[in-house]
Order: sequence, then structure tokens, then C-alpha cells
Amino acid sequence: MQKASEITRLISLSILFGGSAAVVFVAIVLVKAARANGVEISEAAFRNGPAFIQFAKIAAVAAVALLIAEGLHFASLAEKKMTKARMARYSLSGLCATTALIFALAITPNMEKLLPDIKTDKAAHEKFHQLHETSRAVFGASIILALLSLVTPVVAGAAKEQ
Repeated sequence: MQKASEITRLISLSILFGGSAAVVFVAIVLVKAARANGVEISEAAFRNGPAFIQFAKIAAVAAVALLIAEGLHFASLAEKKMTKARMARYSLSGLCATTALIFALAITPNMEKLLPDIKTDKAAHEKFHQLHETSRAVFGASIILALLSLVTPVVAGAAKEQ
């Protein structure tokens, strides 16, 4: 059971780190290319929004899988002693999952509702822009937390070896 939870944890964090970083990278490249070709920012957002909306669903599944994996890991430990490294790992994973779920369940659905109107309705565009700015911070935090959670056991193990 512990190996299965570790594998699930690694896959979930890989998606939340690597997948999220890739989606952000592609969006930045596509928006810059669109802007260089004279495309309005609202049109570029309209074109790229569906990628984030679809990825939010994947991120939500990965976040839930991460929480389950960490719970199973803790439950499978013979010694339930909470070391600083374990506390850091579980805390970072919990925060990562929380930010991913906020992005997927609170921010993205509101952006999806506004998406059809952002090219024609100034108020919808402004609200979308506000949500986008919030999503950047939340999504960025999720990426950083995923990376930190991913490397924490490795760093803790390396510290023990010295």
C-alpha cells in the first residue's frame, strides 16, 4: 500500500508541477505570438481560456489523488512519529492540493462563465481580468508548492545521509 501511495503522490505532484508549468508556458508563448500579430488581449484570452479550463479539471483530480495518497501514506506507516520532514511534506502537499482545488473549483468555473462575453462585454472582460490575476497567484503558488512537496523527501533523505 505504501508503494502505491508513493507512486500516486509522485504522479499527482508531477501533474501539478510539470503539467501546470507547461500550461503556463504554452499560454505565455501563444498570447505573446497573438499580440505580436495584432490580436487583442481579449481575443487571445478567449482562445487560450479553454486550455486552462480543461487543465483545471485534471488539476482537481490530481489534487484529490494527492490528498488520498498522503493520507494512505500516513495510515500505512508503522511508526506514526511526525518528523519535521514528514510534517513539511504533508503540509506542502495539503497546501498544494488546496491551491489547485481553489483554482479548479472556485476560480476557473467563474472564468468559464465569463469567457463567451469577454470580447463584447467590457464588464465581463474586467471581471475575467480580475479572476485571471487571482488565478495567476493561486496557480503559481500551486506550482511552487508542488515542486517543494516533490523534493522535500529527497532533501530530507540527503540531510540524513550526511
